[in-house]
Amino acid sequence: MSGIVATLMGTGSLAVALNLGFGTLTAPRAGTWPAILSVLLIVLGLALMSLAKTFTDAERITRRAMSVGVGALSIVIAVQLMPVIGFEIPGFLLMVFWMKVLGGEKLLKSALISALAVLALYLIFVTGLSISIPHLF
Repeated sequence: MSGIVATLMGTGSLAVALNLGFGTLTAPRAGTWPAILSVLLIVLGLALMSLAKTFTDAERITRRAMSVGVGALSIVIAVQLMPVIGFEIPGFLLMVFWMKVLGGEKLLKSALISALAVLALYLIFVTGLSISIPHLF
C-alpha cells in the first residue's frame, strides 16, 4: 500500500512540477528540483511495491500514521497556492501547521521558527541565487 501511495504522490508532484516549468540542468526553473525529486519518489515507490512481499519486520499502522497523510495533503495544498500567492505565505503556514498541529510545539515557537526559515529560504534562493520561484516580494 505504501508503495502505491508513494508512486501516486510522486506522479501528482511531477505533474505540478512540470507545470512550473522544468528548464535545464544548466538553467533550472521553478519546477526543476521538484521534478527530479518526484521522479525519485516514483522510482522508490515502484521499488517498494516490487519488494513489499519480502518485508517481514514492518511496523503496524496505527492512528498516528494518519498524520503522514495529513502532512502530505498539507504539502499538496501549499504547492497549489505557491504559484498564485508566492512561496512565503504557504511556506510559513505549512511550517506552522507541521510544528504546531502535527508536532505539538507551542504556537509562538512554531511561528518564530517558521518566519526565520521562510526568511532564510528567501535570502538563499531569491536574493542569493536569483532562482525563479513564485514570490511576493
